[in-house]
Amino acid sequence: MLFQEIASLSIYVLVAFHKETPEGAEGGVKYFIVGAVSSAVALYGISLLYLWNGNLQLMSNSATGQIGLVERWAEMESLVGLPLIAFCFVLVGFAFKVSAAPFHFAAPDAYSGASSTVAGILATASKAMGFIGLIRILVMLAAPADGSAVWMFGLGVIAVVTMTWGNLAALSSSNPKRMLAYSSIAHAGYMLAALAALGAWAWGGENDVLNSAPTDAGQWILTALIFHLVVLVAFKLGAFLVLALLETEGEVSDTAPLAGLARRDPIIAVSMFIFMLSLAGVPPLAGFMSKFLLIGGVVKMSAGDAFAAIAAGDGWSLGQMHWTFWLALSVFLNSALSLFYYLRIGVIMFFEVPIEGRRKPLIKAWFLRLSIWVCAIGTVIFGVWSDHLINLCYNAALAVL
Repeated sequence: MLFQEIASLSIYVLVAFHKETPEGAEGGVKYFIVGAVSSAVALYGISLLYLWNGNLQLMSNSATGQIGLVERWAEMESLVGLPLIAFCFVLVGFAFKVSAAPFHFAAPDAYSGASSTVAGILATASKAMGFIGLIRILVMLAAPADGSAVWMFGLGVIAVVTMTWGNLAALSSSNPKRMLAYSSIAHAGYMLAALAALGAWAWGGENDVLNSAPTDAGQWILTALIFHLVVLVAFKLGAFLVLALLETEGEVSDTAPLAGLARRDPIIAVSMFIFMLSLAGVPPLAGFMSKFLLIGGVVKMSAGDAFAAIAAGDGWSLGQMHWTFWLALSVFLNSALSLFYYLRIGVIMFFEVPIEGRRKPLIKAWFLRLSIWVCAIGTVIFGVWSDHLINLCYNAALAVL
């Protein structure tokens, strides 16, 4: 938490860097205030955990006799009282970091007020930092069996609301940076759905992470989460870098600067279209592979022994599926919904006429162009030849579990 706040300080400064503009000032102030409040709430939750356990060590220390939070958590018969309040406060703090609804309202203003390069950092590095912390907490601090279903179901509801709200808001947005901000909110919902499925299925009962080896489904879904965080850097950052290149000609507050981009700079337009298709989850790009792994992992968890039962010829129905199956369906439907606003960018770039004042070829800006090309190539490579990266993510998942 300490290192996360140290990193956040620089983010606050970068967001408010263009304070001379109304959008930059508003976005910077709002992001700082909301971020400070959420950090205070999370720290208060951590202080309650200290009050409850007497220390903040995750694992027990036999040398000092200190009982770790993980062991103390596992000893509880139900998740009530002080630990429940503390854990909720900590989750609220991380919900802001990952832009989960209803704690997302500062993100669109921060993205649109900051420069595109800073917005790209917000959408990738900052979000990854929040999710890494969230994964560590949710995987290591397992709720007891009779309480896990309650709050993991709540996390699942937040995931569905987050992805749906993000996509619906992006549909009505005409500002490219705000659209990508809402897209980031939707992607946060996808990853929260995977986390909810992981917790609801693997914690408690026979598949308790603390008392037995992690299930194949748990390894799969955690691998998918890490893979999604890694490849998201390529196509999300690449999209913001294209907007940064357009900003060298002036403000990009609507989709008009993107009009006719294919005529002005075909390579950049194709790169941007690759990023949009990957964000939508179109094969064979990296975004498709990450969503395929996420949805596949959630379905595998929700099905349990259903596939074996079907193979054995036993009777089985959809009603026997775990409730997390509907999370996978929500991710699929929201991904289909997102196609509308991602493809709209492609239509504007390839079929509309450039506006007055933006008809000349884009400036060279070789560093920006090289970065965009690297992101575009990475988006394709990680989608077509992703085996090696998936293996690395799998090893990272084993280390967490």
